[in-house]
Amino acid sequence: MKKFALSLFFLLCVLPFSAIYGQNDYIITTEDETISGITITSFPLKLVQFTVNVYNDNLMARYEDLKITYTSPKHKKPVTIEYNEVKKFGSSGTDYTTWHARKIPYIDGKIIFDTIVEAPGKTKDELYAMARSALIMGMSLTADQIQKTLIEDKESGSIMVKRLIVGSGDQGRFSSYIFFDLLVRVKDGKARMSIADIKLHYAKGAIFNDASLFSYEVKAEIFAEKWRSGNNIKSHYYKGVLLMFYNIEDVLITNFVNMFTGKQKSNDW
Repeated sequence: MKKFALSLFFLLCVLPFSAIYGQNDYIITTEDETISGITITSFPLKLVQFTVNVYNDNLMARYEDLKITYTSPKHKKPVTIEYNEVKKFGSSGTDYTTWHARKIPYIDGKIIFDTIVEAPGKTKDELYAMARSALIMGMSLTADQIQKTLIEDKESGSIMVKRLIVGSGDQGRFSSYIFFDLLVRVKDGKARMSIADIKLHYAKGAIFNDASLFSYEVKAEIFAEKWRSGNNIKSHYYKGVLLMFYNIEDVLITNFVNMFTGKQKSNDW
């Protein structure tokens, strides 16, 4: 299975952390506690160099990598809160919903991200050409790879990539990423992208036995619901949730909408 670049539909050019001092910032925790009167000084905007414990399935929440830092008149030093303990926060007048707290898009019991955009004045053929070009350039496909990886039906206006891998970031031998089927359909004035059959691949080792390597594939319907277990976090599942929402919503869907219209998505197909 070939790993494709995440530059599909162009990558968002954002800094990994916000260092802008805001006023009247706030944090709402997963326990519905509100922390106000603070200034958030850093928070994750982009998943870069995010690692997991490759030996333990469960960790206490405070051992996860991502954090939000803020200052407050009540504290002499900056305060850090675990990202996984936050449901929503506001910084410099912008509201953010943490990746793990976002609404899971179920359709008939399956997790499916389905996005429709309006493209007034553009024909079906024009939209198809745009989608095809974006897929090919985004994955840097050769002519041979185009034949092997794309499923095309120009007459019906659909083009599909099976098992598209995103979010890869190996920790030595311990690979970790999500993959899914991406389908683009077009007709006069409209384009639709559906992402389904989402799975998490991860590898883990055995403590005191570095020669051991175990690989797993977990459906999104499982890892998206079971990443937290009491006071502990299932590290690999949690990473899968973050990768899913960041890569699909913040990168692919955002750029899909902007590529065709530069406007917000539609719900009318």
